[in-house]
Amino acid sequence: MKTFYHICISSILTVGMLLTATSCEDWLEVKSPTARSTQDFFQTPTQAEQALLGVYNGLLPVPEYILLMSDGRSDDVWTEPADDKQRDYVDISVFNPSIYTAGTINSAWNALYQIVARANLFLERVENLEFDVEEDAEVDVKATFMAEARFLRAYAYFELVRYFGRVPVSTKSLSAEEAMSTPQSEPEEVYGQVIIPDLQYAIENMEDQAYTSSGGIAELGRATLPAAQALLGRVYLTMAGFPLYDTAKLPLAEEVLGEVIAYAEKNGKYWAADGDEWERIWISDNDNKYHIFEVQYVAEKDYGNPVVFMSVPNVGTDYVGIQMSGNRITCSDALAALYEENKADVRYEATVDPKKNYFTKFFEHKIKRKKLGYSDIDGQIVDRTYFPINYPLIRLEDVMLMYAEIVGPTDEGIRLVNKIRTRAGLAALNAAQKTADIFRQCVEDERRRELAFEGIRWHDLVRHNTYIEKIRAKFSDKAAGTSVYDNYINNVQPGTYLYPIPDTQMKAKEGLYQQNEAYR
Repeated sequence: MKTFYHICISSILTVGMLLTATSCEDWLEVKSPTARSTQDFFQTPTQAEQALLGVYNGLLPVPEYILLMSDGRSDDVWTEPADDKQRDYVDISVFNPSIYTAGTINSAWNALYQIVARANLFLERVENLEFDVEEDAEVDVKATFMAEARFLRAYAYFELVRYFGRVPVSTKSLSAEEAMSTPQSEPEEVYGQVIIPDLQYAIENMEDQAYTSSGGIAELGRATLPAAQALLGRVYLTMAGFPLYDTAKLPLAEEVLGEVIAYAEKNGKYWAADGDEWERIWISDNDNKYHIFEVQYVAEKDYGNPVVFMSVPNVGTDYVGIQMSGNRITCSDALAALYEENKADVRYEATVDPKKNYFTKFFEHKIKRKKLGYSDIDGQIVDRTYFPINYPLIRLEDVMLMYAEIVGPTDEGIRLVNKIRTRAGLAALNAAQKTADIFRQCVEDERRRELAFEGIRWHDLVRHNTYIEKIRAKFSDKAAGTSVYDNYINNVQPGTYLYPIPDTQMKAKEGLYQQNEAYR
């Protein structure tokens, strides 16, 4: 799905969006002739499909917030200020207790609620739209469209509840008055009332491919049945860990994740056969081939992957023709040491630049493309917003390792871990590594090596309730009696697994929201 369509919502409000009417200029700067307003939209199934792609477009900024708020917070990443200026990514990474005023936090909140708003509007409008369906048609296109929208809404609420905890919930478009009276819901309610039902609906109404409004096979890139199953498995596993500890969700996670693995292996999907092929995953020519679900990007102004520019320091023109961010977002000592345990691991240099220690996984620079046998695309990279590589939100390897974590050192759990290890160049697990505690650590280590810089590690630390221990250790290793690092250690307190409700939201209506405890 490399074509973008846009809908302009002239006066739709959603909870948590500062109670201002949303205009085209507020949430999309587009010149596309395909733009439509809601007054003349949703007249036909074709327009409904365009509107659905507009919901998908709400994902475009999300990987930037994953980079800053998940990876940047984790023990896989080390950040330092590049100058004396205040930087959100630094304040987030050092657990500055005043980050409730950070623009990044507020923008992430708004971006996720914009997905919710678009999905809500789409579902309301498409519900009353007639689709011409043949009596013997095998697919109910309208139901699949609604399933995709509910998948996207579930994803947005899942991110909101993981980052912010108690959040306001709405499954319909809201007026200003309604938004002003919608309080926060408890996490259990967000999961039970929206996230799980939306994903269950998606699973019941999706196929292993998406469809066009006429019933044909859609371009790759849209959500499918395996994506909905994988996301629901991740939701269940998250609920089974800290802070909910709803362990009754573990067998549910095992079942649905197992179905994804069985489908992928039966159909030869989402898997790079060897280490050489694994390196080629991270080239835009291979978009939509190896990941279960990914955010779509193209080499077009404002439609490129934001993670690339944000995470790359100043590099020479032998890498890329434009000047990069210069941000100092680098591989942590702990993650580097994990890779160093086996230098034959092909993922190391495919993930981290060995000279400058920054993450190069998504940076398909000139040297990388030439090495892997691909043509130079540097001429297409006009500015920071043109990097075309997609960003994975769900990968098969993540599914396999979540499943292995649940089932432990069973034959199947060991098989899945070894499949990933041996492809990367590591030895298969030995007998000692197949005991329960050591196997659990092996799975955790493999998740770090395989999924580094994909927004996974921070949520694993929270789920295992080890974030305080691990992050304090990261700062302690650097401290050496330096008071500034001691301050960072002290910033990591119980409750900081959540972010603060953005200050702009707290002030929208005094008393409507309650601030998270660590930031009161």
